[in-house]
Amino acid sequence: MAYAHGTSRAHFAKLEPLGLILLSPLIVTVSPAILLVLLGVFVLWLAIVGVLVAAIVISDLAHRTMRRFARLPAGAPARRAVGYPGH
Repeated sequence: MAYAHGTSRAHFAKLEPLGLILLSPLIVTVSPAILLVLLGVFVLWLAIVGVLVAAIVISDLAHRTMRRFARLPAGAPARRAVGYPGH
């Protein structure tokens, strides 16, 4: 394969069995830490979404309750749905 002038190739060291054995304690300690951090972020976002859903439901219930107990001004016609067969 021909390369254009000025480009270079990346060279990576080959990982030999001794290097893998020396790196394994680091891999064993870092992997669970990363997984715990990801689990913590997931649980945090799950809690945030739960609070938002609860706030939406509570707001909707409060809005419906206020509309049910609100009195219409004097002389105002009762609101009916479009297409509702009224008298």
